[in-house]
Amino acid sequence: MLVLTAACGPTPRSTSPSQFVNLSDERAHYTFDDSTTTWETFTAEGNEALFQVIDGALLGAVVPNKGYLWSLSGTRYSNAAIQATVQQIKGLSGNGFGVMCRADAAGNGYYFLISSAGQFAILKGSPRRIDPEPLVEWQPSDAINLDMAENQLLAICTGDYLSFSVNRQFLAEARDDEYAAGEIGMVLGAVGEAAWVTFDDIVVRNATIIGVR
Repeated sequence: MLVLTAACGPTPRSTSPSQFVNLSDERAHYTFDDSTTTWETFTAEGNEALFQVIDGALLGAVVPNKGYLWSLSGTRYSNAAIQATVQQIKGLSGNGFGVMCRADAAGNGYYFLISSAGQFAILKGSPRRIDPEPLVEWQPSDAINLDMAENQLLAICTGDYLSFSVNRQFLAEARDDEYAAGEIGMVLGAVGEAAWVTFDDIVVRNATIIGVR
């Protein structure tokens, strides 16, 4: 697992995306209404972490200070938009969780994260670094519902363009061309005490840039 870190000092960001992106019809829709799923499910040794399908959602849990834990979808995508409903259900405020695109089993790929204290970031997992690299530093946003409330995330990965929205509000974008394809994933990390997060209603669409704003 990669190390969970939260960088200080917000980076300047635009209030609207620089690109027009077309999202196509659904390529996949995961609702976890039964126990049959292509997503990774497991319980780590010592019960320090798990991903399981429980009560119609993908449930992730991890003890504190163990870095990020993820579950991958089992299907590779290149240009994709990933929408997911996420909710912390146990743990302290400030835990980080969200979605991944172009990911692999080692945790390489792009991370679109929020915290239950109302912050967000876009990070990149890389074999050259122990800690994920911030493409957009951790910073606050009023768009994020706090503590145990639901949030709807939308992460877009198309070409070298990355965009992150929460609850239908654009938050940030970045450019990076290291990864062109990979799996989508759900990811979380805990601080202070164990965190439990549900991931549900995950929709994947093709994403294509159609113009510049």
